[in-house]
Amino acid sequence: MSRSLGAAASILLILAIAPLASAQSGERQVFVTVLGADGAPLEGLTPEHFAIREGGRDRTVLRVEPLQTPMHVAVLVDSSVGNGRPDESFKTGVAAFVERLASFNQVALYTFGDRAARVTGFTQNVPQLRSALAGMYTASVGGSYLIDAIELATQDLKPLESPRPVIVAISSEAAEASKKTAGAVIKRLIANTTAFHAVTLANATGSGAATTISSNIPASSQRMQGMIALGEGDRERTQALQQGTSVTGGSLQRVTSTQALGPALARVARELAGSYRLTFGRPGTDQMKDLQVGVMVDGVTLRATPAPKR
Repeated sequence: MSRSLGAAASILLILAIAPLASAQSGERQVFVTVLGADGAPLEGLTPEHFAIREGGRDRTVLRVEPLQTPMHVAVLVDSSVGNGRPDESFKTGVAAFVERLASFNQVALYTFGDRAARVTGFTQNVPQLRSALAGMYTASVGGSYLIDAIELATQDLKPLESPRPVIVAISSEAAEASKKTAGAVIKRLIANTTAFHAVTLANATGSGAATTISSNIPASSQRMQGMIALGEGDRERTQALQQGTSVTGGSLQRVTSTQALGPALARVARELAGSYRLTFGRPGTDQMKDLQVGVMVDGVTLRATPAPKR
């Protein structure tokens, strides 16, 4: 029988613009992660722990099972001057994260200093990924192009029709100079049911220091400095990181040292590996809106991402 969201300990509203996946007629699916107070995914949850409501109507939770669907994960790494010269702890943390993902999933690498660029396409070939990582740490003097990189990754993911698309960004607080807007890429993430996770590495001066970048920046980057002076780039990046992660079922972590980057990325990997596939009953095939997921457990963090329709 349906569980009422009125009794749910934690409730999450999903902005379901795209139709949800259908396992069979009358069924829909959503990917759910429940994190305990220590940040670790909770195991052993059953249909009795969850409640679903859509458009003000309770839906019946039919099945809850560990999510073992391989992912396509786009890993975006900031190569702008805001990260300085990555030290060994930074490189080791990123490499360990990428190799851990590649053991079961397809991984692609992107950079976004000077411009957003794909370094290598989706693969499970660890030597290929190691080689790509080794050549991507040349620090660039331009601003950060995080939002453009998110756009590029979503474009690459869409034709793959991945059963579980994910983007993970590793970003500094360098000045944002993307041409795309945060609102536009967030809409694309939602439409493509792509979970967006981010780990930001704070620097000592913050992004405002970017106005002191050398005058040797190419002329095409001069517009970026004016935008920074007005704070537009910072606002767009903040919106992309905060709103983009929250509405797609992702996570946002802020670390203050490269030594903390590895553990933060390990938490993302554990979260991705510790999710559930929640199947619920729903009549009709029309577009889903105002979908709410609740879990009957106190003191937890709940994340949910609609499963793509395939």
